[in-house]
Amino acid sequence: MRSRQEPDQFHVTGVAERLTPYETSKVPDLTEEEAVDAELVERAATLLTVMPRNQLRKTIESLLSPHDLERGRLAVDALIDAAFAAEDDAGHLRRIA
Repeated sequence: MRSRQEPDQFHVTGVAERLTPYETSKVPDLTEEEAVDAELVERAATLLTVMPRNQLRKTIESLLSPHDLERGRLAVDALIDAAFAAEDDAGHLRRIA
């Protein structure tokens, strides 16, 4: 009798850390009043630089901070506010700087 097998699951961790050595554009400076983690903003900029174009915002946010999506959202918002990235109506991000 064959046993029922679960499909293989693929789980990736540490993507942003592994992309750190890649050259990126200068990330815009953030004001001190913003409650955004500057390291996450820099990682978001790196991801937008090296990943294929038009990534879903949710994908970037979950890669940045899988256990606290709000922190990832704030980092992506900071890049959009600094005109480093833009979001289209479908929720895709693209680098513009």
